[in-house]
Amino acid sequence: MVEKTYSTFDISEICGVYPTTVADWIDAGKLKAFHTPGGHRRVRKSDLLEFLRKYNMPIPKELTKDGRKKILIVDDDQAVINFITRFLRKFPEKYQFTSATGGFQAGQALAEFEPDLIVLDLLLPGIDGFQVCRNIRSNEKTKRIKILAITGYDTPENRKKIFACGADDYLPKPFDTEELNKRMNKLLEE
Repeated sequence: MVEKTYSTFDISEICGVYPTTVADWIDAGKLKAFHTPGGHRRVRKSDLLEFLRKYNMPIPKELTKDGRKKILIVDDDQAVINFITRFLRKFPEKYQFTSATGGFQAGQALAEFEPDLIVLDLLLPGIDGFQVCRNIRSNEKTKRIKILAITGYDTPENRKKIFACGADDYLPKPFDTEELNKRMNKLLEE
């Protein structure tokens, strides 16, 4: 796979400076670049990231994303977490994942990991999945995250209540990896 490159104009947009400023950085040797046969400056993604870090400049999220979807698994049952993570490990090019066993850990992981999808158990110690779901939906930074609710207590009341809290889909336990994969793919493609 060829590493993405950026023009001086691209970098000026990222950094909020003029293209001539970027050219000056390159000419001064502060930012590594190469020249195309037509004389245009191009900077490899890795060199741009190194430059931004060296000079303590903000790094846009799109520069650090690697294309994989981030999944947060929240369940107090370690066996369920292990079951889901074993499945996700089969697709390292497709998914990044982490887990939490309670509501507090889930909140911390939300802030640090910034998932695209949460597989969320409804009954958690401390704070239940319903409240976690409401918290996610009420926060401007997290409301775009897809939520797949899971539970071993599949009742019409729980199903109705979790959708009312903002879940995007619902999956009763026990479930197989085929059904899990189908639901996750549907949510991640929306």
